[in-house]
Amino acid sequence: MGKSLLSGLATVVLTGGALVGTILPAQADAPTTLYVRQNPTANCSDQYPGTLAQPFCTIGAAAAVVTAGQTVDVGGGNYRERVTIPTSGTPEQPVTFFASDVATLIGATAGFVIDGQHDVVLKNLRANGSTSALPGLDLRNSSRITIQGGNFAMDTSSTAPAVRLAGVTGSTLKQITASGPTLNAGIIIDAASSDVLVKSVNVLSSAGYRTPSDGVGVRVDGPRVSILDSKVSGFTAAAVAIGVGAVDTVVANNQIDGGPGHGVHNNGGTGTAITNNTIKDRCRDGIRVDGASSGVSVQNNVLITNGFFNQGYCDPAYLDGVEIGVYGGAVGKTVVDYNNAHHYNNDSPEIYAWNTRMSLAAFRAASGQAAHDRETGQAKDNIDSANSAAPGYPTLDRAGWPRIDDPAIANTGAGPLTYADRGAVEAVRAPVVSFDVALNLQAQSVTVDASASTPGLSPIASYQFSFGDGSTVTQTSPTASHTYTKPDLYVVNVIVTGTDGRSAAHSRLISVLRPTGTVGLRALSNGRYVSYEKSHGLRPNEAEPNTIAQFDLADAGNGKVALFSRAAGRYVAVSQFDLATLTADSLVVNVREAFTLVRNSDGTISLQTPTTNQYVTADLSGALPLSASRSTIGTWEKFLLVVVPDANRSLKAKVNGRFVSADGAGTKPLIASAPTASLWERFDVVDLGNGQVGLLARVNNHYVSADGAGTKPLIANGPTASTWERFIIVRNSDGTVSFKATINNKYVSADGAGSKPLIANGPSISTWEKFTLG
Repeated sequence: MGKSLLSGLATVVLTGGALVGTILPAQADAPTTLYVRQNPTANCSDQYPGTLAQPFCTIGAAAAVVTAGQTVDVGGGNYRERVTIPTSGTPEQPVTFFASDVATLIGATAGFVIDGQHDVVLKNLRANGSTSALPGLDLRNSSRITIQGGNFAMDTSSTAPAVRLAGVTGSTLKQITASGPTLNAGIIIDAASSDVLVKSVNVLSSAGYRTPSDGVGVRVDGPRVSILDSKVSGFTAAAVAIGVGAVDTVVANNQIDGGPGHGVHNNGGTGTAITNNTIKDRCRDGIRVDGASSGVSVQNNVLITNGFFNQGYCDPAYLDGVEIGVYGGAVGKTVVDYNNAHHYNNDSPEIYAWNTRMSLAAFRAASGQAAHDRETGQAKDNIDSANSAAPGYPTLDRAGWPRIDDPAIANTGAGPLTYADRGAVEAVRAPVVSFDVALNLQAQSVTVDASASTPGLSPIASYQFSFGDGSTVTQTSPTASHTYTKPDLYVVNVIVTGTDGRSAAHSRLISVLRPTGTVGLRALSNGRYVSYEKSHGLRPNEAEPNTIAQFDLADAGNGKVALFSRAAGRYVAVSQFDLATLTADSLVVNVREAFTLVRNSDGTISLQTPTTNQYVTADLSGALPLSASRSTIGTWEKFLLVVVPDANRSLKAKVNGRFVSADGAGTKPLIASAPTASLWERFDVVDLGNGQVGLLARVNNHYVSADGAGTKPLIANGPTASTWERFIIVRNSDGTVSFKATINNKYVSADGAGSKPLIANGPSISTWEKFTLG
């Protein structure tokens, strides 16, 4: 009998010359993905198969059966377990665990363990709140392990590091967070570990600086470990500690912030490159090299206010701290150059140490090092000044940007690129947004001019204008206008983008209020109109309500009014620095811009300030700016609201084409008899409120009065606007106007077609009661 296997599908047997075939069931290929879900509706089970239809309930159950090339997809939720991964992959087919949602191990022993394995990947998994002596991430005797993303946070009571590597080689920790309120250590890499990359991690003691006295952020005791592009904050002993067994360690592009201990402490490590880090606000030395250290390079770092600098969390025992210190056996075996260091607000003589604290100049003399170091805290001194040939020099900065030459800064660096920057971040000048806003209340529009914006390293390519009502315009020109459909408070935002894609933005609030009229403020103190000039402010010095003496009145709500200077394109406001000073520099109507308009019985108005309730006063001379400094209303605190379109107007009677004249300068009745309009025939229309106006004769500055309640002719002899001097303007469809005296509700009539004085006795509007404003 002969036997052969065909693709695992059939057994073929040759018997007595006859061919007999027996079909066997095919074996299914192993799934590429195993699923873990906690949702009961997912029908989870810790028995095979781990499909999406029937997922595992726990991560540990999937870990027990996963094989090389498979991926475990962990859904969101809290998993109360400590997961050990007992399986290895291959370089081509690793074992992969990843969280497709926020998945967190919790509980007293929460954490992941990989012991004796290789080619395992963990992505975006979390282990929080362990209270035991077990790390949140425990890697032992393993190789080619990749941990990417995720958070490993320890409870206050835990004595373990957040992450521990023991006997781990050729592995990567990337974009993880290791944290805890009282961490003994964030990440520990022991002497048996080597060739480990720690990149873009965040290590912090999350509740201030209450770490144990020997607490470290990242500790390295093995060879060829690189700590790159990371951030470390807190820790009592050091943010980064390099031990005796560490060889060829690279600490580059890291941001190390405040904490009680050293920034970077190289204590016996050899061949360490401490390059392009930014270290600030450490209580002890920013960078300390001591013990049996040798072959250490400290270059291109930026150090600011390290060593005791009045930080509240510093122990006064650390008063000997410096920015860069070289001590003991490291003296003579350490290269220091191209660093920027700044200890205090003013230059300090002791920011370096060569066994003892000393100035930068003394350090140079004692060590022969630091020829290109600078004592400076200015960011501009970091630019284009690093040594690109320094050991561990990173070609990209912490944010992943390439080195860029700033043409505005002289290149003072060394190496292949003389324009590399010092510190962790390459300073790249983005555009600077600067724009002016011109409001037009009458048109309910705004014009935004961003032509004062300046480019960064590259020319400006576009301007984006957002007007706060959903309207956005992107264009190459720096000026844009927009009309609003309703009054409101809006945010105007401008984004300027360069040809290199870098951009900057700036916003301003504007109040677009609906104007109730355009007026001139004629000071009763001197008969002059209030004007606005940037160099002189608000002054009563103009004979006419010309372009610099016109204001839009607007409703500011709550019974208040806003005054909008058309000359300034801004609202009048009480100065925030001097409550007696008035400015016209505000784009937003708030408390300082909302005035109480007081209608006085004589037809004048007064303005009461919103912040001090003082009244605005106008100096008699007109030379001094208006001030908000009077507690009561007198002559100097009174103004006439002259309607600008109706200022200095003549009245021509339609019935005879003659001009109305204040004959005799107020000693005779008004009569429509003048063939031309001279001073006697000129009037200002004064807003008296409630839709009423007064006619102020320019020849004598007296109001036209309906004397005798309409039984006597009109005469310009009213010193104030009382009951007899009030009229309502009626604007007729033919372009003429008529005046109704409020004292008797009769219309002003050119009685006798100009042969008789004007009198308010017309019961209705006919030709005799119509006038043209000229």
